[in-house]
Amino acid sequence: MKQFPIFLAVCIGVINCCYSQKADTIKPNKENTLHPYFIISAGVKINAYFNDKPLSAETISEFNEYVQGNIKSLKDSWVIVTGKPKDGTLDDVIKTLNRYRFKHVTKNINKD
Repeated sequence: MKQFPIFLAVCIGVINCCYSQKADTIKPNKENTLHPYFIISAGVKINAYFNDKPLSAETISEFNEYVQGNIKSLKDSWVIVTGKPKDGTLDDVIKTLNRYRFKHVTKNINKD
């Protein structure tokens, strides 16, 4: 009978030790990291900003050349496109972004 409390204390100690050695299962939150942003306003002319720096591309051909030349740095950026459909260069800009397979594209289409 004296062995039962000792056996119980050893078992509780082993169980307690085993549970405290488990790794933490919480995954890190990746949404708090900084992302490079590529902001495009497509109207009659293109106003584009990459990491808060304005681009010199105002026409669709200049924009295509810029994207083609800097595709490695632009590929993982978060893209926001604003403009009116079928009025200006919005459709051409979206075609360019689809051609180069940008992953994170947000379209803010104005209906006015």
